[in-house]
Amino acid sequence: MKPKTFVITALAAVVSSIAAVIVYTTHNQWDQGRIAGEKLVPALASGEADVRSLVISHEGETITLESNADGQWTLKERDGYPADPDKVRSLLVKLAQAELIEAKTRMPDRHALLELEDPSAEGAKSRSLKILDGNGNVVADLIIGKRHWEAFGTGKSGTYVRKAGDAQTWLANVEFNLYARIRSWIEPKIFDTESSNIQWLTVHIPGEETLRIEREAGDDGKAKFVGFPDDVKLKDASAADGILRAAAYIDADDVRKLDSPPSGDVNVVSFATKDGLEVTLWLRKDGDDYWLSLAATGDGDAKETAEKITRQTKGWEYKISNSKAGSLLKRRADLIESS
Repeated sequence: MKPKTFVITALAAVVSSIAAVIVYTTHNQWDQGRIAGEKLVPALASGEADVRSLVISHEGETITLESNADGQWTLKERDGYPADPDKVRSLLVKLAQAELIEAKTRMPDRHALLELEDPSAEGAKSRSLKILDGNGNVVADLIIGKRHWEAFGTGKSGTYVRKAGDAQTWLANVEFNLYARIRSWIEPKIFDTESSNIQWLTVHIPGEETLRIEREAGDDGKAKFVGFPDDVKLKDASAADGILRAAAYIDADDVRKLDSPPSGDVNVVSFATKDGLEVTLWLRKDGDDYWLSLAATGDGDAKETAEKITRQTKGWEYKISNSKAGSLLKRRADLIESS
C-alpha cells in the first residue's frame, strides 16, 4: 500500500470511530446524564412537591394513603382509618433520597426479569406507585421492581425502578418494601401485655359452657381452669397458659368500619389484668375470616390505657388470623381427654 493511501485509510478509520462515538453518545446522552446521581423524584427531593396522596397497586390490590387537613395520613379504602405515620414517613424519606445510580435494560421483554413489567398485566410482580399533590396533580408515576440485595455493600441494598411510560430501567440506591396490604400500612398491634399480667379470663361460645381461667395469688401464680373436676385429665397441661398468651397480644391483618355493636350469637372473650384493666373481645366469623371488636375499661393506672385502646379501636372491627381465633375460642371438649 502506498504511503498516501495508507494515511487516507487511517484517517477514514479515525473519522469513522469518532462518528461512532458521537452517535453512541448522542443516543445515550439522556441516559448518561441521569446516571450521575439524579434523584428518582426531584420535586420531592427539593421540597417543591406538597405530597398529599400515595396510590400503591400490587397484584390486583390498591391502597390509597391520603393526608387530611390535620396532616394525618389515612387509608381511603378503609374509610379513613389512620395509617401508621412512621411507615408513611419512612417511604417519603426514601423517595426523597432515592437516586438513579445505574441504567439497566430498556427492552420491554426483559422488564419482568427485574419485576418491572406492566403492573396491570396478569401475574405481574411489579408495584405501581403514584405520588399526587393536593390538587391531584401527578408528582411522580413510578414502577417499583425487585430488590438487589447488598448492591452497594454489606447491608446496603438497592431496588430496580422505572418511570411509567418509560422503557428505561434503573438501579436505585434505596430499598423499597412496597406492598398493597392493609397490614403493611397500619399499626397492626391492637393490644399487648404480658400473659402473666392477666388475672382472669372467660371464654363464651354460644351453645357451649363458659370457660374460666384464674391465676393463683403471687407473682408466679399458676393459671388454672375453674370448675373442672379435680381428677380431670387435660390434653395439654399448659392449655390455660396458651389461652392467656393468645389474649395477651392481639394484632390485625385488616380493618373495617363497625356498623353496629356485636349482638346475637357472637363469641365473647373477657379478661382482666392485675392493674385493673378489663377488656372484652367480640369475635364473629364472616365467611372464612374472624373479625374482632373490643372495649376496655379501667380505674387508677389502667384508666389511661383503657382510654387509649378506646380511641384507637372504637367504631372499628379487625380481621385476625384464624390461628389466633382458634387459640382463643376453646371448648371444654378441646381441652379434656375423653374417658
